[in-house]
Amino acid sequence: MEDNISKIKDRVDIVELIGGYVKLQKAGINYKARCPFHNEKTGSFFVSPERQIWHCFGCGLGGDIFGFIRQIEGVEFPEALRILAARAGVELEPVRPEFQNLKSRLYEICELSAKFFEKQLHESATGKRALEYLYGRGLTGESIEKFRLGFAPDSWRSLKDFLGRKFNSNEIRDAGLSVRRENSGEDYDRFRSRIMFPIFDLNSQVVGFAGRVFETGSKDTAAGETPAKYVNSPQTPIYDKGRILYGLNHAKMAIRQKGRCVVVEGNMDVIMSHQAGADNSVASSGTAFTDGQLRLIKRYTDNLDLCFDADSAGAIALERGVDLALSHGLNVGVIPIDEEGIKDPADYVRKYGDRWTEIASKSVPFMAYFFDLSKKVFDTSTALGKKLFAQKILPLVASIANKIEQSHWVAEAALALKVKDDFIYSELANVKARRSYTPEEAKGEAVTAHEVTGALSPAEEDLISLLIKEPCLAGSIPESAIPFLSSTFKSIAEHLKIMAGDESVKKDRPDWAVKTLTGNPVFSPISMNIEVAYLKSDELWKDRNIEHLEEEFKNILCHIKRKGIMAKLGSLEYDIKGAEKACDKTSLAKLLAEFSSLTKELVQ
Repeated sequence: MEDNISKIKDRVDIVELIGGYVKLQKAGINYKARCPFHNEKTGSFFVSPERQIWHCFGCGLGGDIFGFIRQIEGVEFPEALRILAARAGVELEPVRPEFQNLKSRLYEICELSAKFFEKQLHESATGKRALEYLYGRGLTGESIEKFRLGFAPDSWRSLKDFLGRKFNSNEIRDAGLSVRRENSGEDYDRFRSRIMFPIFDLNSQVVGFAGRVFETGSKDTAAGETPAKYVNSPQTPIYDKGRILYGLNHAKMAIRQKGRCVVVEGNMDVIMSHQAGADNSVASSGTAFTDGQLRLIKRYTDNLDLCFDADSAGAIALERGVDLALSHGLNVGVIPIDEEGIKDPADYVRKYGDRWTEIASKSVPFMAYFFDLSKKVFDTSTALGKKLFAQKILPLVASIANKIEQSHWVAEAALALKVKDDFIYSELANVKARRSYTPEEAKGEAVTAHEVTGALSPAEEDLISLLIKEPCLAGSIPESAIPFLSSTFKSIAEHLKIMAGDESVKKDRPDWAVKTLTGNPVFSPISMNIEVAYLKSDELWKDRNIEHLEEEFKNILCHIKRKGIMAKLGSLEYDIKGAEKACDKTSLAKLLAEFSSLTKELVQ
């Protein structure tokens, strides 16, 4: 594994890689761009070809080529490794070759099926009628091509016969494209006389299909009944419904850039939204969110706006999905469509075109929306009305991950019901929130600034960048600041302090410092932090004189010390309350003296 990582790093140039996603401009020895991970007007995103790293001074994210792919594609390390290996031409040995081979075959079957359906849409007689229907629904040729829409002919075996030239019946069935008859044991096509919507994974590989019935007068001759409006692929080794969001492969960059994800009900809603310019839109594979889908969204944004069909099924989906979203710590909004005759985004785009982009960008906070809706439905002046209101609202309040936000809605519920907050909290204790996403699980979900810095705080990383520029600053750290600095930082500072007096390396000091530190096994766990500190040193302090550097170093140390003292004071407050409650006068006197001493030190 380590050998493959080294090979990939040797073959993939970070400037070429990142330049394929964002427009890079030369800035001295480095490259600069506007950060693709947060909105900014001026570029604070830097790429170092010398160190083969990237870092944004605005949002604090940074790393190597693997960290960039994880962030930009929204994938975990194994998938980032696979993407970069393919780019570098490095062959990875699968953990389970036989399973990997099956998945590869299923991907190929789904891709060939998508091409088959596309051809049928544009070339068969019935397919051309289906194409006219799509145009009549407001879709453009560009949108049909982008989402690769197709048509499944009204035949029991046409796709199976086409795929059967290369694949066996078991493989076609495993891909979810054929179904076995129980009475005869023969297989037939799952999708017949349907407009086909390929479903893609994050890497735009076809993993499944959704088929919408076309020419509704036709009958299912096997069952003798009118066919269902939609038929979807079943769960397969490459298609996990709970981990797929329709349109996310096209929407992921827009979601990150716009800072929010719009979730609509159906596939047509997604396509029409993208066509109108709301290209941060996706759809779930059912009426309610799954935990896996919400985890996917959270990789790209913390803001989730819901716009489901204005019918009873949509209202149920709204309620069933939101509690999980709130438990993920997402900021949930609602995009209501109140106009008569328009029930979904597809209808709105068909009538008003790109005006939908403006509507989709203006959501109402979900809890405020749902509170107002519930107050209209239930008469909170009666005992029964209060009970029903509480039953509707409190499960959602219980799901809110942020305690401050939760306390706000507790107060709002108490006000609406004309009861004390304590009664609401008492009822909340009896409500089981659907909280399958815990803060501990969240730690592994995305590369954050803190994750990048490891054992060092961001402020300590800034101090190291100053020491790389001017190692003699290590001798100016006051004794009073030492207790508030990590042992890792103190060890690095000591190394750089020794280097400060070495005249032989003065000319190449920054580069030599990084090579010395990253080459030391003691600092290998934080080698990326040191690389980022070097980039900061090169970009933030390149034109600063020694007086400027000293002032900055002093200010950062003061900030670290102040933050440490504030944390100690907060801890002491609890200890003092405990001593008061226990009537421990001796401990109380000591704690008060320490509190007073720290307070004086804080104002100095």
